[in-house]
Amino acid sequence: MAKRMGRALLAALRKEPAAPPVSREGVLGNPQRRRVLQYLCLHPCGSIAEAAKALRVSPATVRFHALRLAAAEYVVAVGPSFLPTGLVDGEDVPMFEALATAGVRRLLAAAFANTGLTVTELAEAVGMSRQGTAALLDSFESLGLVSRVADGRFARVYPTRALEERRDRAKPRRKQFCDSLLRRLESEGEAPEVLRKTDAVVHVRFGRGTSKATLELSVEPFSALLL
Repeated sequence: MAKRMGRALLAALRKEPAAPPVSREGVLGNPQRRRVLQYLCLHPCGSIAEAAKALRVSPATVRFHALRLAAAEYVVAVGPSFLPTGLVDGEDVPMFEALATAGVRRLLAAAFANTGLTVTELAEAVGMSRQGTAALLDSFESLGLVSRVADGRFARVYPTRALEERRDRAKPRRKQFCDSLLRRLESEGEAPEVLRKTDAVVHVRFGRGTSKATLELSVEPFSALLL
């Protein structure tokens, strides 16, 4: 269910038409800026180049809007990318940094979907070199996401429950993130109205005067790691 929701949200990001800005003064009045925030909520610390490709804009455009969001404290800079403020616990940031690109996430998803494969079998499944796959598995293992079990001459890869445990531990944070978002919009005079809120998504309407826009954000980024 969470996977389908993540895919649907990403598809919506690609198709969303360029609507007129809500206000020249509102940080989230710019539709491209909202889409950048949506992408970063779905993929915290995600690759800027991949965000640009998904949103069909240039990397410079993504970075420009991310910096504007950072100036307004909607996101914070983390290495070469950005993280929505308050969405992810500090202990989980290294994991999202390690899984910043689709290729890396694809390998993790394969390890979770096909338990007990060897390194060679996983490499073939995702179209990577064995050496590159082994290096990424080292990273996954250091983060506690997978374990390798010796089986004769081979090592078989099994997922752990760490990702599920991290996701469950972050549940209170998701509510805090939503509350913080609403307070920030309120402080900017955007009169936010919650249209829908679940454990995975928040959908708000906001704007100044009669001009209104809507914003749907993923607040559960862990499941998107396995898309």
